[in-house]
This record gives sequence, C-alpha cells and structure tokens, in this order.
Amino acid sequence: MSHQTTTWIVIAGRLHKVVLLPDGTAEVDGRRIPADIRTLSPGVLSLLLTLPDGTTRSFRCISDEGDAPAVLIDNHRIPYAVADPRSLRTASASSAATGPRPLKAPMPGRIVRVLVAPGETVAAGQGCVVIEAMKMQNELKAPKAGIVARLSATIGETVAAGATLLIVE
Repeated sequence: MSHQTTTWIVIAGRLHKVVLLPDGTAEVDGRRIPADIRTLSPGVLSLLLTLPDGTTRSFRCISDEGDAPAVLIDNHRIPYAVADPRSLRTASASSAATGPRPLKAPMPGRIVRVLVAPGETVAAGQGCVVIEAMKMQNELKAPKAGIVARLSATIGETVAAGATLLIVE
C-alpha cells in the first residue's frame, strides 16, 4: 500500500477509527497494530493482525453483494457498517436543517454520472452525482429529502473541491 487510508467502522453500535498505513501497520482507535492486508477476491479482505501480546489473529472482512458486510472471527459472523466521516460531522445539523441545502464536491474530480434531474424529488442520502477522483468513483448523496432546485453538474465537467453540484430544497 502506498498511501494512508482512514475508515470509520461501526461494530455493535461502537464507532471505531481504522487507519491503514503505508508501512504495513494499522491504527485502530489510536493503537498501532502490525497488519498484513490482502484482497482475496472481490468483496473479501484478509487481515492478519499481530496483537500486543505477540499472537497473530486472522480476520476476514466480507461485503458480499446482498449480505450486510461482516467480519468473520473464529467462524462467527460479526456485522459492521462503514460510516462516512463527513456525515458524522454534520449528522445532527443535517437532520434538523431546513431550507435549501447544497451538495458540494468533497474533492476535485470529474463528473462521470448525474443520477437526478432538476425538479426531481430525492430522498435524504439518495445518490445524485458520481464524481471520479484519483481513478476512484464516489457517489455523492442528497444532503436532505426534497426537490432538486438547481443542477449545475454536467457529465465530463471537471470540478474543484467545494464546487456546488446541485441544490435540494
């Protein structure tokens, strides 16, 4: 791995910050753990973690289509959810927000798909625009339920971080 990846994971109602570091270690809730991380097949990730007592544990993270993602530990399936840290920061504010809400590009990139049209009714969290950045596609979701009042995203357009892509009223 050539870069750091941070993911927030919810297991049994508890939020955990997992950082995969380029040196082959992982940080879980601030504790550094030596790790060997490999993709076995699409939707299956293998984790070998060396625990503080020196023992090595093997985990399988599974996100099969149709199944809830889970970690397999000693053949016990423990469901988890990946949390979007952007939604964590604004969860209470967005649930209580009224009035127009913009959907902004979280990073510079290129618009590859527009999934809604002006005047269309959208649900909170519904996919609206797909942006490609660093060869990865990210589906951006409606900030609230409402009607798409303005759509400024165009397929093929390059956008800057923070650019308003649409407004939901």
